[in-house]
Amino acid sequence: MNRDFMFLILSLMIWGIGEGSFYSFIPLYLEQLGAKAVQIGAILGGFSFAAMLCHLPAGYLADKFGRRTIIVSAWAIGFIATIFMFLSKSLPPFVLFLFLYGATGFVLAPMNSYITHAAPKESLTRILTIISASYNFGFMFGPLIGGFLAEHFGLRNLFLFAAILFSFSTLLIFSLRPQPVNPTPKGMAFIRSIFNLRFSAFIIVIGLEIFATYLAQPLSPNYLQNQKLLSFSSIGFLFFANGVGIVAFNLILGAFLPFVGILVGQLLVIFFCLLLLNTTSLPLLALAFFILGSFRAARTVSVAQLRNYVKPESMGLAYGFAESVFALAMILASFFAGYLYENNPRSMYSISILLTLLALAGTGTFFYLTRPSKQTLDRSPSLLEKHRESIPSDSEQISINNKSVSQID
Repeated sequence: MNRDFMFLILSLMIWGIGEGSFYSFIPLYLEQLGAKAVQIGAILGGFSFAAMLCHLPAGYLADKFGRRTIIVSAWAIGFIATIFMFLSKSLPPFVLFLFLYGATGFVLAPMNSYITHAAPKESLTRILTIISASYNFGFMFGPLIGGFLAEHFGLRNLFLFAAILFSFSTLLIFSLRPQPVNPTPKGMAFIRSIFNLRFSAFIIVIGLEIFATYLAQPLSPNYLQNQKLLSFSSIGFLFFANGVGIVAFNLILGAFLPFVGILVGQLLVIFFCLLLLNTTSLPLLALAFFILGSFRAARTVSVAQLRNYVKPESMGLAYGFAESVFALAMILASFFAGYLYENNPRSMYSISILLTLLALAGTGTFFYLTRPSKQTLDRSPSLLEKHRESIPSDSEQISINNKSVSQID
């Protein structure tokens, strides 16, 4: 871990506490402001849509002008948007600034590109999951704090609390060092550097998987309050359990190959849906939200898998395109969830199970068809062998040193 990763980890941890304190309560606050279930689904979809519009430009700008610049901009905009969410007392202005806050999701592409550029390839999955775990470590305490503050001071004041924390997080992010900007390919070479067959197929498969597994999530707070009759504090506790699960699964799945994490995440979301359908027990609901943490962990390891399909000079744009597709999947899932909740709240979970089973089959098929052949593996030297080959022998080193001395003479 270099110093930049340490500043990023600390900044993300603080941001996670602030965002976690209000994020899970957004559907409930929208309901307080007068939004109906279908409107809430549409607003949550618009939240993701705002990010989707910005992912691709942010990735392009990160490749062209530097990743740090775009990262710092996202932090600053998020801080300002949160202040205005607190100041807004009616639905239209609140939704406007919520969308502005949602747009800061564009930070994912340049941030993942920043991490990918700085991390050794063989350690990338581990580093990505550790950094993601740091944000989610803070995020898991947010709902507990938010539930307590909402009970005593109201939902609106959660945004003031978050803005205070965001100010410290933003100061820390300014400590990141800039990275060199690689020249990007032009014309058709630029298109081919990103949109190869494997990259495109992977994006489609993961986009469908995200739609299926996210469908059960956006209106779960409303389901818990209106159908399960839970209090703000109890809902906050469940999202605390979810945060613990996100941290745990990031650390666990980060130790395995990315495809393992992606498949495990889908299986556990099915288990989450089954528990939400069949229990009212708070401990079992806490278990459900704990294993739901695998959803975010699976998204993180998906980013690590993407590196295998793109060239370094196009990483920002490739990640931006991927995040745009993933955001679109979440938008459509949010709209569909609002429609299902309005007609039959339980159907969110049953349909999510069905779609996730189909996505699981598609994901497994993709990884089976794109697995490296035995001949490829036999011809590929190990990382250790490559490293040894790159180190000159003692005689070569002596020759190099003698040459250097003669050049000085």
